[in-house]
Amino acid sequence: MKMKRVFTLFYSLAILLSLNIFAQPEWERGVYIEDSIHSNKVRTCMLTPFESLLEFPVIALGSGQALRLQFDDLDFNAQDYMYSLRHCNANWSISDLHPSEYLDGFYQNFINNYEFSFNTKQSYVHYELNFPNGDFTFTKSGNYIITVYNPDANDVVLFTKRFMVYNEQLLVGAEVKQATFASGRFTEHEIDLTVNFTNVDYVNPIQDVTIAIYQGHRWDNVIIDLQPSFVEKKKLIYDFDYESSFKAGNEYRFFDTKSVRFFTERVQNIIHDSTHIVLLYPDYPWGNQAYSFYQDIEGYYVPNIMERTNNNTEADYVWVNFCLKQKPFVDNGAVYIYGALTNWSIEKSAKLKYNEEAECYETSLLLKQGYYNYTYLFVPEESQIPNQSQVDGDYYQTSQDYYVFVYLYDYDYGYERLLGMRRVSSKGMF
Repeated sequence: MKMKRVFTLFYSLAILLSLNIFAQPEWERGVYIEDSIHSNKVRTCMLTPFESLLEFPVIALGSGQALRLQFDDLDFNAQDYMYSLRHCNANWSISDLHPSEYLDGFYQNFINNYEFSFNTKQSYVHYELNFPNGDFTFTKSGNYIITVYNPDANDVVLFTKRFMVYNEQLLVGAEVKQATFASGRFTEHEIDLTVNFTNVDYVNPIQDVTIAIYQGHRWDNVIIDLQPSFVEKKKLIYDFDYESSFKAGNEYRFFDTKSVRFFTERVQNIIHDSTHIVLLYPDYPWGNQAYSFYQDIEGYYVPNIMERTNNNTEADYVWVNFCLKQKPFVDNGAVYIYGALTNWSIEKSAKLKYNEEAECYETSLLLKQGYYNYTYLFVPEESQIPNQSQVDGDYYQTSQDYYVFVYLYDYDYGYERLLGMRRVSSKGMF
């Protein structure tokens, strides 16, 4: 018995020592975390379902589904990068749960899968991670943050990415409609919801239930904390005229850089240099035109190269030049390129500057070859609320995906469980 206690103590000390050797960046409880890239050497950072690059990063608990994280490091020296996982509340603040309460296994691990680029002008290392994996599995549903950092450089954080793990126990119904009010009838989408709790109990639907509605992959305009308009036995109804409405926006634009030998669609010219420069045809505002349907991929992108076979390591990096033929905005503010290509964030590098000689707003982004979607967002100086309205307008016919997530507070463990999810689309409805 004495020997057993000694062994247990030794094992516990070994665990503590290993955690100190590879100490992860610590996020304080209650701190709000968002998708962010902290290194200008990190490019093409994608977190998607394993099966598709064009879907929201969400998986079902215990389903065998997996997420795929991949990114390129423009430093051609392979690094022993590590990752850690933190559980978050519905509003993306760090929850009170300890890693041992939401993971079965190790909560900080190395990224061992990487490849060097081959025959490219811009050298890089391509890293890839599929999870959950043999190192850990999730034991609780909810929002999560994955942090990738360098343990050999004082735990410097490279980036953070958000994702969800849901445990489907609720029946969620959702419908996309034209806005009820006349003022938004032709420019907004209204989302009406019903939540059936079946065998799941709640104490107070106003306090315990949190609803989050996302318009595609946009993190910036989420509608959260809706209160039910009607409460029936085991059923909540959310039927509003304004509170659950989104500006409908417009379809995403696209460009194709799979080849630097041939001019693909929307490519006006290619300048061959130490790094190829791709000049796109000028864009013109759509907001002053009638709505036209364009088949888009909801703002995502797919790395690809026409002349070779391995998109991960043989696709090169090129400078892509954007030009928006638009007179200076009357309202004070700034216009940005936006989409998965900007990490679904308002990035400084994606801000366009007005060129008086060319009479357009322009900027250039260093991007991996592939097929891309993007849009323009105007950010007013006063409100700081991004919108498509100023450039491309809002049209109720626009094809938009909406993701509804339903959280229920767990009083036993003190966290918000993600128990329901529903995806609905306005495509083909109007």
